[in-house]
Amino acid sequence: MASDKYFGFKKAQIENFLKAEFKKKFKGSGKISLRKRQKFIGDVTRKIAKRFGKDVLVLIDFSKGGFCSVVSPAETESTEKGKLTKSFSHPHVFYTSHCVDRFSERMHAEENCVIKLDAFFNEALLSYGENDGFLTCPDGVFAYDLIEDRLIIKTYINFDLLSDDQVKQFYGSGMISMLPKEYATEDIFGTDFILADEHEEFLGK
Repeated sequence: MASDKYFGFKKAQIENFLKAEFKKKFKGSGKISLRKRQKFIGDVTRKIAKRFGKDVLVLIDFSKGGFCSVVSPAETESTEKGKLTKSFSHPHVFYTSHCVDRFSERMHAEENCVIKLDAFFNEALLSYGENDGFLTCPDGVFAYDLIEDRLIIKTYINFDLLSDDQVKQFYGSGMISMLPKEYATEDIFGTDFILADEHEEFLGK
C-alpha cells in the first residue's frame, strides 16, 4: 500500500511537470506537427528520466492538450547483490542496478530503460542454453545467474565491446542468425575472421 501511495504522489508530480512543459512549448491551440511531437517527447522523456527515474513510461495525448498516462515504474527490491529491478515482461527476471546502469550508458538509453532492456532480453531468451551463463541478442550479450528460480541479469555488453574470440563464442555455429547484419559479408575473402567454415572447398583447402 505504501508503494502505491508513493507512485500516486510521483505520478501527480510527473503529470504536473508535463502539463507545465506542454504549456511552455505549445501556447496556441493549433495542430501540432509530427516533427514537433517527436522533439517534445524526446525532450520531456529525457527530463523525466533525470528527475523521476529511468523506468517511467509516459504516454502523451497531443489531441487533449498534453493529457498523459503514467505507467507504474518497475518494482525494485534490495538483496545481497544490491538493488534488483523486476522485468515488466517476465515476472521471474530481475536486472541488477549494475546491468541497468551499463545498458543505459552503452545504449544511450536514459529514458524508459527497463522497457528497452526487456525488448533486447526477449530476443536474447532465444539463445538460452547456447552459452552457459550468457544470453545473446543482435545488439550484445547479457550475463546471468539462475538463483532460486530467478534469472538475475548481471550485466550487458554491447556488440562493439566484444573481442573477436567472444564474437566467435557467442555468434558462432547455431547463433549466426543473431549476428548484426552490418557485420556480415557475402564475400568470404573480405572477412576479418570466419565464424563457420562450411565452404572450405571454396578456399582451396
